Amino acid sequence: MTASTVLLITSDSALAQTVCKLVEAIPNLCLTHTTTYEEGCRHVHRHGTALVLAHLGQGARASQVSGVLQTVAASSRPTATVVLSDQPQAEQTLALLRQGVVDCLDRPLDLHRLSYLLDALTLRARYRAPEPPLPQKAPTPTALGEINSFLYIPSTPMGRLVEQVQRVAPQQTTILLGGETGTGKTRLARLIHEISPRRDQPFLVVNCAALPENLMESEMFGHVKGAFTGADRDRAGKFAEAGRGTLFLDEIDSLPLALQAKLLRVVEERTFEPVGSNRSQPMQARLIVASNRCLQGEATAGRFRADLHYRLNVVGFFLPPLRERRGLIRPLAERLLAEFAAENGREVNGITLEALEALEAYHWPGNIRELRNVIERAVALCPGTEVQLDDVSESLRPVGQDQAVHAMAPRQSAPAPARTVTTLARTKQEAESLGIVEALKRNQNNRLRAAAELGISRMTLYKKLHRYGLMATAEA
Repeated sequence: MTASTVLLITSDSALAQTVCKLVEAIPNLCLTHTTTYEEGCRHVHRHGTALVLAHLGQGARASQVSGVLQTVAASSRPTATVVLSDQPQAEQTLALLRQGVVDCLDRPLDLHRLSYLLDALTLRARYRAPEPPLPQKAPTPTALGEINSFLYIPSTPMGRLVEQVQRVAPQQTTILLGGETGTGKTRLARLIHEISPRRDQPFLVVNCAALPENLMESEMFGHVKGAFTGADRDRAGKFAEAGRGTLFLDEIDSLPLALQAKLLRVVEERTFEPVGSNRSQPMQARLIVASNRCLQGEATAGRFRADLHYRLNVVGFFLPPLRERRGLIRPLAERLLAEFAAENGREVNGITLEALEALEAYHWPGNIRELRNVIERAVALCPGTEVQLDDVSESLRPVGQDQAVHAMAPRQSAPAPARTVTTLARTKQEAESLGIVEALKRNQNNRLRAAAELGISRMTLYKKLHRYGLMATAEA
């Protein structure tokens, strides 16, 4: 057991005395009192605290509470904030709750409610046992070399990025990865795991966009038997399965706001509760998250919690698109060629200069993922031992060019029924693809709202985006 602190920010002496009496009745809890928000923010920054009680009295503004929330988020400590308001306003209360305030209590205070919050919100801080440290092992030269080759391009900023990745990898710090789809965020997360002391522990990937919304919470936190219809046994979620390894949450912006709030508590307190259970479990894994959207912009638009963004963006790395890392194309293409040739038993051992130049000149809207697909196709179709320009050029042809070539070619006679079926199928696909694109535009690329408008589930929309090659459009 360790003594924890409640910080009270108020200039009202009567309120301070009342809170002091409540705090004294709770074991392992003490009170720190500041009369100004500036002093309160300095205390949070320097010393930390288990709970902040922010008084909105005469002269106090909601923006000052927002400043406290930002300071708490920057401190990377599990700290909750409760507002005590003299003159409650519904809109102001709602705005504060959206920013991450746990509760807003009106005066005269409900002392039973305040006492419960003081006890419940500091309980884990007062009784938390420290985790034993992970054994420190030096990263292998192979893993360090792959970090360099994966990130490096001849530029000073990328050199600094390599240094920062290597410096933060051994720590427990939460990492936020940004960049276009296909730039290698999952690969970078795995490399960070491999050069960390956690490399002997699990590395789990959760694609948040691919999870059915009604099962998201269960998939992430697990559930107990009887928690909902069909829950016939206890089931561990990804947070438990990751153990002391690394949990990578991809497309984090796809999480509904309600689940974002629960994830915030996990990040802050490093504990979680399975669905249907009131027993907390420790979250021991290192958390890495990724998004191909600007989370700051998503938070401004109200689609992502600002307080969660602050918590996740402790250390952030942005991966430039492949068109800005052209020096990576040649070594990556050669490595992928060797990988696919070995996997498929093909004696393809090289790639011509013409083919490499074509790859380097291409703009790669699908980034590394698209390059991987092009090389895999070239290895599969290459008739000789060396990939030629013709083996890659068809994959690099702009969308629609193949249809134009077929339109200019002489028409072959074919049975009328077969031609009609093909045309109808193609027309249906084109209409469906166009409808999806328009729905995404109307909903500012929000997949959940677009799926609702189209009358399909988000999982179905996700599959159709892949089927029609619209993932790049959905991420634009």
